[in-house]
Amino acid sequence: MAVRLFRFGKPYREKTTPTVKHLHLASEDIKRIARYLAVGGGTALLELVLFQVLYYLAGWDVAVANVCAVITATLCNFLLNRGFTFKSTANPVRSAVLYVILFAFNTCFSTTVIALLVAHAFNATLAKLITMACIVCWNYVLYHKVIFK
Repeated sequence: MAVRLFRFGKPYREKTTPTVKHLHLASEDIKRIARYLAVGGGTALLELVLFQVLYYLAGWDVAVANVCAVITATLCNFLLNRGFTFKSTANPVRSAVLYVILFAFNTCFSTTVIALLVAHAFNATLAKLITMACIVCWNYVLYHKVIFK
């Protein structure tokens, strides 16, 4: 009995040669991902440093320090991702509304998880890094496919 593999409803051929069109798209995807990571890395560093300054040096409550750090970094991130990373021509109001909805979810997620982990004697910086890693993964897909489309 022969086993047929399918990809997108068509039989899958194991030895396919990518066309120039495929290589161009792959190259653009790689460039966009690199821009996303650069912007994200810069704004993540801004967020982390601001969080540490507010929490450790200023002595703010962990949740308040996190919210302030996230708001500042998110504003920078929106502007850079819209104009530089995704070069979006989408309606800016629509993009901003969707971005704010995602921002609200990300803020609730990170603040809740950080507060819970810190309450259980987890290091605040490590808790912050864990939540940031989760957010990076789902944000790229949502930015590319929904928010800046």
